[in-house]
Amino acid sequence: MGTLMLLRHGETTFNAARVFTGLLDAPLAPTGEAQVEVAADLLRAEGLVPDLVWQSTMLRASRTTELLLGHLGIDLEVRSTWRLVERAYGCLTNVSKHDARLRFGEEAFFTWRRTLHGRPPAASPEQVAGWVDPAPVADRGPLDAGVGESLVDVVERITSWWVDDLEPALAGGATVFVVAHGNTLRALAALVAGLTDEQVERLNIPAGHPLVMSYADGRLGAARYLDTDAAHVAAAIVAAEGGT
Repeated sequence: MGTLMLLRHGETTFNAARVFTGLLDAPLAPTGEAQVEVAADLLRAEGLVPDLVWQSTMLRASRTTELLLGHLGIDLEVRSTWRLVERAYGCLTNVSKHDARLRFGEEAFFTWRRTLHGRPPAASPEQVAGWVDPAPVADRGPLDAGVGESLVDVVERITSWWVDDLEPALAGGATVFVVAHGNTLRALAALVAGLTDEQVERLNIPAGHPLVMSYADGRLGAARYLDTDAAHVAAAIVAAEGGT
């Protein structure tokens, strides 16, 4: 039996300001670094030790991984892939959630943010010119930060990674940690758990809360947070802000 642990990176400076980050990269806020330490304590108490770690190439994910393994006292090779980077938000990038609701309306905000097929329009050249990436540019593969992605687009780009890399490791009985972003983890859940559109719309994954599931006979077991009460409170806060 394999074990899969999903961890959304700790809170960033953009998260704290409730600003859409997308393919811009932002450092962890002090609160985010503290979240990673708590996550490490929960994993240690559970006795979970990774055989393999996969991470997004973005700074907020790689820093989360670095802190997590440091707190756990684990030194092992970490694999990175651009396929796990955050969803490209197009015109929502670098816009606060409050302003996005006012500018585009509640219906568009919900459709672009929460549904499987909603895709934010591309950012204007003027909007792109005003972006200042707060961190060194990570490997984003062929993705363009100014071109919006739907969640289905994200599912498509992670599918080959799931088939070629993650599922075989789980099938071999490995314990795999995946450190990524709210939307890539939502897309992975939609892909491997066969979630309905409504289930995907309701799914919010809070920062810094380990989510664990078993893998056996080609199927993932039920997901569970290691601190259920705290995770559900955090997920409710995310939902109130407009979702992951």
